[in-house]
Amino acid sequence: MNVLAVEFGESEEMIPVVGSPPWTPEEDERLRKLALTGTSVAPMAKQMHRSMASVRNRAARLKIVVAKSSNQGVGLKAKGR
Repeated sequence: MNVLAVEFGESEEMIPVVGSPPWTPEEDERLRKLALTGTSVAPMAKQMHRSMASVRNRAARLKIVVAKSSNQGVGLKAKGR
């Protein structure tokens, strides 16, 4: 969890930071490049130290099409098959 130190008078209080830090133009460009290479969301998120939801949402906001994860549905089988 990220924590922000804030001074109130003579004392300093630690306040948890909600959410992720804002995306930088450099991160946007890296997201574009990774998408162009066909990298799926999971590896993008790991490389960029962001959640998969964050990467998906940012890509959608920037109208970047990302590859679907190849591991979606792994381990799910119809009963009796």
